[in-house]
Amino acid sequence: MTNRFEYLNDYSKILELSLYHEYFTTTNLEAVELIPDLETKELIRNYNLILRKKENTFLIFKNNNSNLGSVVFAGPIVLNFMLKFNDLLFLNKTDIPFQYHQKFVLESSATDQNRLHPQTYADESIMKSYPENGIIGEVSLELNQNNEFFGFEENDITVEPLRFYARFNSRTVKFRYNFYFSGKGGDFDNYFIFDEVTNTKYTDFSLRTLENGMKVHSFVFPDNIKMNEKYNYKLYLKKEDEFSKSFNKYLPHPTPNNLKYDLEQEAFFLENFIKIN
Repeated sequence: MTNRFEYLNDYSKILELSLYHEYFTTTNLEAVELIPDLETKELIRNYNLILRKKENTFLIFKNNNSNLGSVVFAGPIVLNFMLKFNDLLFLNKTDIPFQYHQKFVLESSATDQNRLHPQTYADESIMKSYPENGIIGEVSLELNQNNEFFGFEENDITVEPLRFYARFNSRTVKFRYNFYFSGKGGDFDNYFIFDEVTNTKYTDFSLRTLENGMKVHSFVFPDNIKMNEKYNYKLYLKKEDEFSKSFNKYLPHPTPNNLKYDLEQEAFFLENFIKIN
C-alpha cells in the first residue's frame, strides 16, 4: 500500500503591463526587460507572486493557494521596476531628445489610469537625467488599493486584473540619398529619381562634401516620414540618356542605424549611400 499526494497549483493573473512602439509593424515593443528593485523582490517573494513575460506584455500572477486573505496582506502595495531597453537603436527610433543618460518615469496618469504617461506617447515631459550611460525606464505600479487581491475574507471573489500600458512614438525623419561614383569624377547631370507609387520625377540634387572629404550628390525626399519597419515608398535612380535607357537602380529604404541630425536644417535624416558604377 503506497501513499499518494497530489499538488495542484492554482494561479490567477492580477496585473498586465503592455509596451508598444509605433516603429514596429505589430506596434509591439518586445526587446525589453522588467527588473524589480530590492524592495519589490521582497514583496514578490512575501506575496508568493510570479512575474512572467509574453511577447510585449509582462504578467504578474498570485498563488490562490497561499494565505493572502489574511489581514496581514491588506492595504495597497507599490511595485517598482527598472525597464531595460535591449534594442541598441531604441534612441534612434524613438521620438525623444537625441541624447543618452535619460530615464522615463512611468506611472499612472490622472487622465488615464491605465496609461503610464500623461500624453498619448511617452515623451520628454516624463524624462529625467540618468547618471549612467544609456536609456532606461522607471516603472511604478500600485495595486490592492481596495484589498481586491490580498487581505480580504471572501475566497470566491473574482476580480479583473489591472491593465497598464506605455506607448512610444517613432521619430520623424527625412530620407537622404547620397550618390557617388566608383571611380573619380563622373557626370551626374542626366540622373533623376522616380517615385513609382506617385509617378513623380525628382531632379533636385545637391553636391555635398562629407566629413571624410568625399563628394556626393544628395537627394532629400520631400516628405516628412515617420520611421517604421516597412515603408510604401518605391524610389528608383534613373538616367536620361539614349545610350543608357535601361539604367534603373532601386533605392532601398534607409535603416535606423544611419540616423544623423543636421544642425543647419534642424532635422533628422536617415542616410543611404549608393555607389554608381
